[in-house]
Amino acid sequence: MTDIEKQWENYMELGERLVKEKRLREEFEKEIKAFSSFLSETNKDFYYNSTYLPHYSMEFLHFLECFYKKYKLVKRLFQLSSCYSGVSLIIDRYWQQESKWDDEEEKIVTINKVYSFSDKNTICDEKLLIECSALCETKRFMYHSKAGIIESEELKELKNLKEFLDFKTSTKNRKSGE
Repeated sequence: MTDIEKQWENYMELGERLVKEKRLREEFEKEIKAFSSFLSETNKDFYYNSTYLPHYSMEFLHFLECFYKKYKLVKRLFQLSSCYSGVSLIIDRYWQQESKWDDEEEKIVTINKVYSFSDKNTICDEKLLIECSALCETKRFMYHSKAGIIESEELKELKNLKEFLDFKTSTKNRKSGE
């Protein structure tokens, strides 16, 4: 598991706790205020920290809740696209996965990362913004969709993305059995 995947799993775990344990929000805010005060008192490089970090705690908590609601579908979309090489999948202009053929290992490898121009507020939208590009021979094909995160829309989106990837990628660059 890469560092970014560990970070995403941490976000997911915290988001789940926030959704399920309502008092956690108040505890988190108190902990951030205490930690910020401690930093500003003990380290002159963090003098303004006691007001700076608490200012962002509500935004962070909201981000975690939204992340939690969407990440299960994101993982399913990533799992699907990882079976094809030459594919770049960007979700909510935040999550990104690249898959490519590794000649040395003779298999498809994937790299997950945060999209460099991410707008974390997009994660808090009610729908997923899905942008996918597939390279086939020398042509690049684009897929763009906005999908809801209810089960019926999730299944439809997974089906649509699979059809796009099946049609627009080279069969030689797929995991066997696809």
